[in-house]
Amino acid sequence: MRRITTIIFDVSGVLLNDIQTVWKADSDAYQALGLPKRETIQKFKQTFKLPTHEYHKTMEVPNNLIPKLEKEYRQAYTKHSHHITIFPEVKNALEKLKQQKITLAIASNIPSRFLKEHLQRFGIDKYFRVVTGQDDCTEQKPSPKPILITLEKLGSKPDQSTYVGDMEEDIIAGKKAHVQTFAICRDNSYHPGWKLRRQNPDFFISNLNELLEIVTELNSTPNGE
Repeated sequence: MRRITTIIFDVSGVLLNDIQTVWKADSDAYQALGLPKRETIQKFKQTFKLPTHEYHKTMEVPNNLIPKLEKEYRQAYTKHSHHITIFPEVKNALEKLKQQKITLAIASNIPSRFLKEHLQRFGIDKYFRVVTGQDDCTEQKPSPKPILITLEKLGSKPDQSTYVGDMEEDIIAGKKAHVQTFAICRDNSYHPGWKLRRQNPDFFISNLNELLEIVTELNSTPNGE
């Protein structure tokens, strides 16, 4: 395998446990517009996909209501954001990756203002050289554009970079961007393991300590082979 010098992270379900916030905000937004909502997190996870406008279409939301729905969602997201927590191993893993001189960045679908607030709140903003949020890119995953924009800002080469995500759209986007892919599957991930595995990620992990171990091993092998 190739040596890894740059790691780009998704945030939701990877660094931060925010699925309860997203589900509650989504439910509130649908309810505000008189639309059917997902009654449980489990049902939400079964239907949620990226890009979000495609998710809304699968929920039979008329096109003219989607902008209003997104506005309601952002308002509700602020109300429920106190539910967000950081996964326990994240800070230690980021610190050790930084010590290895690996460039760290983010490409996330979280609205950019909220994203930066979360990173600062949990004290991990210092680890990332570039942060790309929803409002920093005209396309959402599974388009590779968020990853490609991030690579361009960093000046990093795809063949020495990797993307870490917990949804199958993350893996699709990573492959289109020609970077290595890490699928992370937690109890609080957005997609189950079977969805992630069907996209054939380069690596399948359950936490960032496993990412750290794999990257350390790869980079200690001559020529990353």
